[in-house]
Amino acid sequence: MKPRGMVGRRMLLVAALLCASGQAGAATLKFRPQGAEMLRLVQAAIATLNTKDLPVTLDTASGPILALGSSGAPFNPDVAARVVVVGTERRIEFNPQGPLPLADALRAELSRELGLTEWSPAAARTRLSGADLNGDGKIDLSDLALLMNNYGKTNATVGDLNQDRKVDDADLRLFSSQYRP
Repeated sequence: MKPRGMVGRRMLLVAALLCASGQAGAATLKFRPQGAEMLRLVQAAIATLNTKDLPVTLDTASGPILALGSSGAPFNPDVAARVVVVGTERRIEFNPQGPLPLADALRAELSRELGLTEWSPAAARTRLSGADLNGDGKIDLSDLALLMNNYGKTNATVGDLNQDRKVDDADLRLFSSQYRP
């Protein structure tokens, strides 16, 4: 599979996939699994990311379609998954006879989609908590610089960690709680 592009594009993709639930420290992932087996596998994968500090849930109303099998061309036997885009709809197809067990292929592909460095609660907390503002998989001083660049602004999208349409002390406190030097 080829790389998906620059950090800016990835941040837009994650923003489309990730919907803050209105409270800091919770995430809802938007994917549309097709079929009972795919739904079960997605729910099981997401459950492994779920923690008390970062509840992660699935919203199946929108987002990329996750399908077992092909909607068109046959799979290369060495490919576990592929992304097909038709118009504005993204479809992630998983090879049922691929080189990886389906659960592993699903976690690997969702890791790529979400920009996770690994499929773990710690990686999910870093990436999905909102404090990784530049999308590099780390919460560091470059993220703080982005937050401070918008500090005091209203209707800013970068740095508004608590989704209250302004970047202020509350966002700085949320960032501080997630930053580990």
